[in-house]
Amino acid sequence: MYRRALLVSLAGLSGCTGLVPLGGGPEPGSTGGSGGSDGSGNGGESGDGEGTTGEGTATSDPGGTTTDSPPSAAELGRMDVDELLGRARDRIDRAIDAYAGEGNPLTAVSAASDSFDPVPVIEHLYRAQAAYEAADRQGIGTEREQTIKRLRRVNALLRSAIDVQVLLVDAHADLEAFVIAVEYVDSESVESIRDRITSRRRRANDGVSELSQSRYAQAVGAVDRLSRGGYDDKRRQFAAETEVIGRLIDASGKVIEGVTLLSRARAKRRSGSPYAAAELARDAGTAFQRGAAALDNVAATVPSDGRAFSDVAAALVTTAEARRRDAQELYEGIA
Repeated sequence: MYRRALLVSLAGLSGCTGLVPLGGGPEPGSTGGSGGSDGSGNGGESGDGEGTTGEGTATSDPGGTTTDSPPSAAELGRMDVDELLGRARDRIDRAIDAYAGEGNPLTAVSAASDSFDPVPVIEHLYRAQAAYEAADRQGIGTEREQTIKRLRRVNALLRSAIDVQVLLVDAHADLEAFVIAVEYVDSESVESIRDRITSRRRRANDGVSELSQSRYAQAVGAVDRLSRGGYDDKRRQFAAETEVIGRLIDASGKVIEGVTLLSRARAKRRSGSPYAAAELARDAGTAFQRGAAALDNVAATVPSDGRAFSDVAAALVTTAEARRRDAQELYEGIA
């Protein structure tokens, strides 16, 4: 896993956020929010389901994959409001199942869930949106308007959750790549990976703030698969994982310094400057020792909601300690 993540990082890949349009987008008439993208990110505006997958006749392709053909605008227009709202609720429930696994809470997916795939979740949310927007065009009463408003908010909540989830999964993979970069004393990679993690952590933290807005808490009961407790648990998981990432990055500063010093020490030794190499190796050992201690403190205090990072935190401690020993051996071999 660590080696695969390093190859990904060195290839300059950034996960699936560049492949799938994400983001909750503002509600109609609202201001602020996290600034979602076009496409799936537009939770408040929709076409009639044309060009997206939706409910309809199941068909099979030559490979045996079953797909649903989308209802046309005319078909949506012939459905009554109750049927459309029922379809919308069902699709949102199915989106949650696609996100977390059937019957599981959203917290079943964590930053360590590297197989998380947002695409089927987004497809279900598209279909839900097409249904409740078709209902909204039929001239409904106040009570149903409130129902549609809540469905829009749950849809936007899940889209924002997808954004945060992808960022955290990618940050976890980056931390695994960081372990490998430390293992191989790759000073250039440790800094670039650190910067990438910092950026993802900042964006995830913005997403957590967006998800904490009261309008989402008031809307979660609109579907069966998302309760207020489930929403709160997921928010806490996101917040804890984001905090742990920040603490690991802060604690890794001395490790990055140690990698740079040890790399220079080895270069000096190869170039025939043993005394300069010994001094650099000594300083590297001190930096690794301090970095390992700081990381060990983080690893020992990871909260239960952030336990997805327990293994990678422990791996960082182990690797920093191993490089400290390397630096010490280099110093003693010269001195």
